[in-house]
Amino acid sequence: MNGIWEMTMRNIALTLLVLVLAVTAGAQDLNLPPGKWWDNERLAERLELTDAQREQIRTQVYEHAHRMIDLNAGVKKAELELVNLVANSDFEAAAARSSFAGLQDARRALESERFEMLLAVRGVLTGEQWLEIQEIRRQFRRSHEQDGPPGQRPRRRDAPPDSPGI
Repeated sequence: MNGIWEMTMRNIALTLLVLVLAVTAGAQDLNLPPGKWWDNERLAERLELTDAQREQIRTQVYEHAHRMIDLNAGVKKAELELVNLVANSDFEAAAARSSFAGLQDARRALESERFEMLLAVRGVLTGEQWLEIQEIRRQFRRSHEQDGPPGQRPRRRDAPPDSPGI
Protein backbone atom coordinates (compact mmCIF):
# COMPACT_ATOMS: atom_id res chain seq x y z
CA MET A 1 0.00 0.00 0.00
CA ASN A 2 2.86 2.39 0.81
CA GLY A 3 4.32 2.00 -2.71
CA ILE A 4 0.97 2.82 -4.32
CA TRP A 5 0.63 5.92 -2.12
CA GLU A 6 4.12 7.12 -3.12
CA MET A 7 3.39 6.57 -6.82
CA THR A 8 0.08 8.43 -6.54
CA MET A 9 1.73 11.37 -4.76
CA ARG A 10 4.52 11.43 -7.34
CA ASN A 11 1.97 11.44 -10.19
CA ILE A 12 0.03 14.26 -8.55
CA ALA A 13 3.23 16.27 -8.07
CA LEU A 14 4.28 15.74 -11.70
CA THR A 15 0.83 16.75 -12.92
CA LEU A 16 0.93 19.93 -10.82
CA LEU A 17 4.41 20.72 -12.12
CA VAL A 18 3.27 20.36 -15.73
CA LEU A 19 0.27 22.62 -15.06
CA VAL A 20 2.44 25.29 -13.41
CA LEU A 21 4.88 25.21 -16.32
CA ALA A 22 2.09 25.50 -18.89
CA VAL A 23 0.38 28.42 -17.15
CA THR A 24 3.57 30.44 -16.70
CA ALA A 25 4.71 29.81 -20.28
CA GLY A 26 1.53 31.44 -21.60
CA ALA A 27 1.98 34.53 -19.43
CA GLN A 28 5.20 35.69 -21.09
CA ASP A 29 3.83 38.47 -23.27
CA LEU A 30 6.02 41.53 -23.67
CA ASN A 31 3.46 43.38 -25.78
CA LEU A 32 5.91 43.66 -28.65
CA PRO A 33 5.51 42.14 -32.10
CA PRO A 34 7.33 38.82 -32.43
CA GLY A 35 10.77 38.45 -33.91
CA LYS A 36 13.04 41.21 -35.15
CA TRP A 37 10.21 43.60 -35.93
CA TRP A 38 12.55 46.62 -36.03
CA ASP A 39 14.26 45.08 -39.09
CA ASN A 40 10.96 44.56 -40.92
CA GLU A 41 10.91 47.38 -43.45
CA ARG A 42 7.11 47.65 -43.55
CA LEU A 43 6.82 47.84 -39.76
CA ALA A 44 9.76 50.22 -39.46
CA GLU A 45 8.12 52.54 -42.00
CA ARG A 46 4.74 52.28 -40.28
CA LEU A 47 6.37 53.17 -36.95
CA GLU A 48 8.57 55.80 -38.61
CA LEU A 49 11.63 54.36 -36.90
CA THR A 50 14.85 56.22 -37.57
CA ASP A 51 18.05 54.35 -38.39
CA ALA A 52 19.40 55.42 -34.99
CA GLN A 53 16.35 53.99 -33.21
CA ARG A 54 16.63 50.73 -35.11
CA GLU A 55 20.29 50.41 -34.13
CA GLN A 56 19.53 51.23 -30.49
CA ILE A 57 16.75 48.62 -30.37
CA ARG A 58 18.96 46.05 -32.09
CA THR A 59 21.75 46.67 -29.55
CA GLN A 60 19.43 46.61 -26.52
CA VAL A 61 17.67 43.43 -27.59
CA TYR A 62 20.97 41.71 -28.32
CA GLU A 63 22.40 42.61 -24.92
CA HIS A 64 19.30 41.46 -23.06
CA ALA A 65 18.85 38.34 -25.22
CA HIS A 66 22.43 37.35 -24.46
CA ARG A 67 21.68 37.41 -20.72
CA MET A 68 18.28 35.76 -21.21
CA ILE A 69 19.88 32.76 -22.92
CA ASP A 70 21.82 32.01 -19.75
CA LEU A 71 18.81 32.71 -17.53
CA ASN A 72 16.61 30.45 -19.67
CA ALA A 73 19.19 27.67 -19.33
CA GLY A 74 18.98 28.18 -15.56
CA VAL A 75 15.19 27.75 -15.71
CA LYS A 76 15.52 24.56 -17.78
CA LYS A 77 18.09 23.14 -15.35
CA ALA A 78 15.86 23.97 -12.37
CA GLU A 79 12.89 22.32 -14.10
CA LEU A 80 14.95 19.21 -14.81
CA GLU A 81 16.15 19.05 -11.21
CA LEU A 82 12.62 19.37 -9.86
CA VAL A 83 11.22 16.70 -12.18
CA ASN A 84 14.08 14.39 -11.20
CA LEU A 85 13.48 14.96 -7.48
CA VAL A 86 9.74 14.36 -7.77
CA ALA A 87 10.22 11.22 -9.89
CA ASN A 88 12.94 9.81 -7.64
CA SER A 89 11.99 6.59 -5.85
CA ASP A 90 13.19 7.98 -2.51
CA PHE A 91 11.01 11.10 -2.82
CA GLU A 92 11.60 13.86 -0.25
CA ALA A 93 9.02 16.64 -0.08
CA ALA A 94 11.46 19.09 1.55
CA ALA A 95 13.97 18.67 -1.29
CA ALA A 96 11.18 19.11 -3.85
CA ARG A 97 10.00 22.31 -2.12
CA SER A 98 13.54 23.68 -2.09
CA SER A 99 13.99 22.80 -5.75
CA PHE A 100 10.65 24.43 -6.61
CA ALA A 101 11.75 27.61 -4.82
CA GLY A 102 14.91 27.57 -6.94
CA LEU A 103 12.80 27.17 -10.07
CA GLN A 104 10.64 30.13 -9.08
CA ASP A 105 13.77 32.24 -8.48
CA ALA A 106 15.17 31.28 -11.88
CA ARG A 107 11.88 32.17 -13.59
CA ARG A 108 11.69 35.47 -11.73
CA ALA A 109 15.22 36.37 -12.88
CA LEU A 110 14.34 35.54 -16.50
CA GLU A 111 11.10 37.54 -16.38
CA SER A 112 12.91 40.48 -14.78
CA GLU A 113 15.43 40.49 -17.61
CA ARG A 114 12.60 40.36 -20.17
CA PHE A 115 10.95 43.31 -18.45
CA GLU A 116 14.24 45.24 -18.47
CA MET A 117 14.47 44.58 -22.22
CA LEU A 118 10.93 45.91 -22.66
CA LEU A 119 11.84 49.04 -20.70
CA ALA A 120 14.99 49.53 -22.77
CA VAL A 121 13.06 49.23 -26.05
CA ARG A 122 10.27 51.45 -24.75
CA GLY A 123 12.87 54.07 -23.84
CA VAL A 124 13.97 54.24 -27.48
CA LEU A 125 10.45 54.77 -28.85
CA THR A 126 8.35 57.92 -28.82
CA GLY A 127 4.90 57.86 -27.24
CA GLU A 128 3.27 57.73 -30.66
CA GLN A 129 5.50 54.86 -31.77
CA TRP A 130 4.65 52.94 -28.60
CA LEU A 131 0.92 53.37 -29.19
CA GLU A 132 1.34 52.23 -32.79
CA ILE A 133 3.30 49.16 -31.64
CA GLN A 134 0.45 48.27 -29.28
CA GLU A 135 -1.99 48.53 -32.20
CA ILE A 136 0.23 46.32 -34.36
CA ARG A 137 0.42 43.78 -31.55
CA ARG A 138 -3.38 43.78 -31.12
CA GLN A 139 -3.86 43.27 -34.87
CA PHE A 140 -1.31 40.46 -34.85
CA ARG A 141 -3.07 38.69 -31.97
CA ARG A 142 -6.50 39.06 -33.56
CA SER A 143 -5.31 37.74 -36.89
CA HIS A 144 -3.73 34.69 -35.26
CA GLU A 145 -6.74 33.99 -33.05
CA GLN A 146 -9.00 34.00 -36.13
CA ASP A 147 -6.74 31.76 -38.17
CA GLY A 148 -6.86 28.75 -35.84
CA PRO A 149 -4.17 26.77 -34.07
CA PRO A 150 -0.47 27.20 -34.96
CA GLY A 151 0.65 25.06 -37.86
CA GLN A 152 -2.86 25.02 -39.34
CA ARG A 153 -3.30 28.69 -40.14
CA PRO A 154 -2.44 30.31 -43.44
CA ARG A 155 0.35 32.89 -43.56
CA ARG A 156 -1.11 36.41 -43.55
CA ARG A 157 0.46 39.01 -45.78
CA ASP A 158 0.22 41.74 -43.12
CA ALA A 159 1.73 39.68 -40.28
CA PRO A 160 5.31 40.30 -39.15
CA PRO A 161 7.72 37.59 -40.30
CA ASP A 162 8.09 34.64 -37.96
CA SER A 163 11.38 34.24 -36.15
CA PRO A 164 12.47 32.83 -32.84
CA GLY A 165 10.76 34.95 -30.23
CA ILE A 166 12.73 36.99 -27.82
